[in-house]
Amino acid sequence: MQRGRESPILRGLCLPIVVLLLMLAVPVAAQGGGTRVYFDPASATVEEGETATVDIVVEDVSNLQGVEVHMVFDPSVLEVVDADAGMAGVQVALGPFVSPDFVAQNVVDPGTGRIDFAYSQMGNTPVSGSGVIGSITFRATASGVSPLTFIEVLLADVGGNQIGVTTENGQVTVTAETPTPTATPIPTPTDTPTSTTGAVLSLIPSTSSVAVGDWTEVTLHVANASNLYGVEVHIAYGAGLDWVGHGGQGCIDDVVVGPSEEDGGVQYAASLQAPSAPFEGECDLITLTFVGSDPGTYSIEIASALLSDPDGNSLEVTTQGATIEVVGPTETPTPPPGGECTDILGYHVVRRGETLYAVGRAYGVRPDAIALCNGIINPNLIRAGTTLAIPNAPWSPIPPGPVAIPQFGPGPGTACRYYHTVRWGENLFRISLRYGVSMWTIAEANRIYNLNYIWAGQVLCIP
Repeated sequence: MQRGRESPILRGLCLPIVVLLLMLAVPVAAQGGGTRVYFDPASATVEEGETATVDIVVEDVSNLQGVEVHMVFDPSVLEVVDADAGMAGVQVALGPFVSPDFVAQNVVDPGTGRIDFAYSQMGNTPVSGSGVIGSITFRATASGVSPLTFIEVLLADVGGNQIGVTTENGQVTVTAETPTPTATPIPTPTDTPTSTTGAVLSLIPSTSSVAVGDWTEVTLHVANASNLYGVEVHIAYGAGLDWVGHGGQGCIDDVVVGPSEEDGGVQYAASLQAPSAPFEGECDLITLTFVGSDPGTYSIEIASALLSDPDGNSLEVTTQGATIEVVGPTETPTPPPGGECTDILGYHVVRRGETLYAVGRAYGVRPDAIALCNGIINPNLIRAGTTLAIPNAPWSPIPPGPVAIPQFGPGPGTACRYYHTVRWGENLFRISLRYGVSMWTIAEANRIYNLNYIWAGQVLCIP
């Protein structure tokens, strides 16, 4: 490869901190520690048309060098104000607790309400203590409540090691614009009974879209709760969706979640334990993750819901479901431009969880050449279902990291006898027993460095 054509992608490969942070990090839930990341303020209220700034704060951290955050908000209620008008797309403000010397990703998707950013500071100068690692300015577009939900937060020290962290979600409440008050006669008060309404269970966001093979999240939210002690919910969803997991820490933390044996839906049950006081108000209960499998528009309904007080008596409740549009992938590959794209080895359809580097390792082809050949402006943002032309641009030496499953020709990895799609609840040990091969062999073939870190929907090469 000629030095004069080196791209920002390849220069990023020289930063082991970022590579370890973005490629090899283990899930947040897998490690403990006193460090936490939260929104400040945790609950903000703003009128329609106004703006509110929410900081993402890290507290009690030691030797912090790199940050990676993935979160979602409700795009039907809020929009993000661009923090850098000089850059294409919409970004959030990074730092200042950690200096954003190398920014690997800073992307806001206005359509889905997803925010992804990752950056690190240069040199061996980690920071310790507490401070702001990102700031988001929201503009209120419609009245309602938008949860602010962390999907994943990864912190790394100067050696690229994972820093254990816990997260706390937040929310922004948008109220209707206050009308100009007018003088009105004060009526004579009369004794009338105060009307009350029951709790409201809803799925947020109410509408969203996802590509085939990609994933999206729906949060079960309770509002107007009073004297609430237990919740039992059955959620049914359309045939073009696959439920692959759940996450989030709700206001009722003794939780049982699993598939329904009757119709393949999701069963959720949670209860407070004595001497806890009953819950009052509103909060997120749990976040469910779905993968789109067939194009179409599908409903996610709360088929049944039972809310109870401390004595086991049923509480009044109304429910609101959601819809998800699954968009099909592009069938025809984009014609490659000239230059290095005149010699195409084949085509690769991106699977969920794959990166440009993982695809490049699968064929021994430089990631910057793949990006150039396919007109990819942001190499950190490729979507499941996208068809990539793979040019003949050898990559050597190939740095270690995750490897995509080759879809044509001889790849650099081990030959695969089978491909296994990980189901919710499976682990490497159970999968190895099924195919009669050691879990170490499977881990080596798939470049898995943490045997406890596989996810539902991941496709594994079984050698």
